[in-house]
Amino acid sequence: MYIALLTALLFVQAAAGEMRNTWPKEYATKDAAAFAAAFEEPSRPLFRYRAAMAGLAGVKPGMKVGEVGAGSGYLSRYIAEKVGPDGHVYANELEPKMVEYMKTRALKEGLANFTAVQGTATSAGFEPGALDAVAIVYTFSFFDNPQAMLESIAESLKPAGLLLVVDIPTEQANGRTVGIDAEELIRLAAGAGFKRDRENGVVPGHYALIFKKG
Repeated sequence: MYIALLTALLFVQAAAGEMRNTWPKEYATKDAAAFAAAFEEPSRPLFRYRAAMAGLAGVKPGMKVGEVGAGSGYLSRYIAEKVGPDGHVYANELEPKMVEYMKTRALKEGLANFTAVQGTATSAGFEPGALDAVAIVYTFSFFDNPQAMLESIAESLKPAGLLLVVDIPTEQANGRTVGIDAEELIRLAAGAGFKRDRENGVVPGHYALIFKKG
C-alpha cells in the first residue's frame, strides 16, 4: 500500500513547461496521517537515511536549521533531537494540512524546539539571516519558482550557511518528467549566490549536493 502510494506520488510531477508542483491535487485525496505513514515507511530510503542526511547538513547541538518541503516532518523532527534545547528547527510546507499535522505531532512528542512554517511557492517563510543550515529533500524538483525559492533560502541563511539538496536526476516516468539534473541544480544555485561544496551519494537512488552561501 505504502509503496503504491509513493509510486503514484512520483508520477504526478508535470512535464516540462507545465506546473511541476501538483502535490495539492494529491493532498486533496487523503488525510495527513495517510501521507505521513507513506513518507515514514521504514523501508523508504529517504526515511531510513535521516541520520546520514542530518550529517551531510552538518547538524550540531545549538544550531538553527530549516527544512523546505518537510512533508510529515520526519527529517525535521530527527534534526530537532540532534540540535537539542539550545537549537531550533523550522519545518516549511506549502500544504496547510501537513503544517497542522507537524504542529500537532511536535506538540504531542514534546518538541519545544520545532516550529512548522507555512510557506509559499516563492518564499520559504524563514526569518532573514537566522539559520545555520537548510535542507531540501526530494522537493526541489517540484518547485514551480526554483530561483525565487533559492533566493528566499539564501536570505534566511547566516553568512557561509549550508544548503543541502537531495533529489534524483531527470528521467521520464509514464510520460512525465521527474527529478532535476545535478548540473542544472548547481547552475540555479549559483544564480542565488551559492557555491557548490561537495556531492554525496549515500542515499540510495538519490544524489546529495551540499552548497555554501557565497
